Amino acid sequence: MRALYSTLANVRAAHPKKHAGLEFEWMHIVPARGEYRRYVGDYAMNENEVRDHVLFDDSIVYNDQAFFLHYGGNDKYDFRLKSWIWDMRGSQPYALPFRCLYSADVPNLLCAGKHISVTRVVGTNVKMMANGAQHGIAAGCAAALCAKHGWTPREVAAGHMPELRAAVSIYTDVPQAEKVG
Repeated sequence: MRALYSTLANVRAAHPKKHAGLEFEWMHIVPARGEYRRYVGDYAMNENEVRDHVLFDDSIVYNDQAFFLHYGGNDKYDFRLKSWIWDMRGSQPYALPFRCLYSADVPNLLCAGKHISVTRVVGTNVKMMANGAQHGIAAGCAAALCAKHGWTPREVAAGHMPELRAAVSIYTDVPQAEKVG
């Protein structure tokens, strides 16, 4: 926050007439964690399920990459990272359940990328661009099915996963996770 206020002060000092009324509308107060607001879905995937490569009844896409954990509190500059961890977590893809891609409270809200319903540690992985692209494909295909048939995302998860998996497979080379027996 100190860095942001200092930058604002410098801008005001450099051009006092032009920026005299300049002020912050909003400022993030959690330093260096790389997070944003996550929506709560019907399910929140956790770190152990990623590490154990759990297959869910509604698995829809595979994600990959490391956990990228940020820790704030640099000794000299409190707005910088103190440390970070790049945890490859076994380097194996894991299946993501469709229930993480829609809101539990808003009947027609689908999400992708770092906004999906996961715990903080899993959130450091799902925000990677390739992972978010997979979520976007699944959410877009689900939205098309919902619009075509008048379904909600929850209804897709409950009884129409084969149709969703078929639609997703057209747009991705990622093998679709099969229903757990």
